[in-house]
Amino acid sequence: MAVRNARPSLYVSVDIEADGPIPGPYSMISFGAAVAGRQDGDSYTAADPERLTFYRELRPISDAYVPEALAVSGLDRDRLVREGEDPAAAMDAFRAWVREVSAEAGAQPVMCGYPASFDWTFL
Repeated sequence: MAVRNARPSLYVSVDIEADGPIPGPYSMISFGAAVAGRQDGDSYTAADPERLTFYRELRPISDAYVPEALAVSGLDRDRLVREGEDPAAAMDAFRAWVREVSAEAGAQPVMCGYPASFDWTFL
């Protein structure tokens, strides 16, 4: 029986900023991603973290926010209400970017970040 080789992994490091502790009542107000590297079997090749990147600032989805959480990002919420990108459009663009960089690398995308559980819930 032939052993099927696993598809290589492309690690994409993601970080989000939010104006509160949970998605829904609060908003993800920005997020960025960078290709961190490619794993193929026992071989890992680090990527230049400035070469393949993605960043968006988003329009809040509600009026609720926690001032201390908002302060972490340093972003101006009033400006984001006026100028932030529509979250659905930003996520569509992110999905397209992930598909593009993964296809170019011939690898399956794998999200990484810290704390991944926080970032993942918003993404």
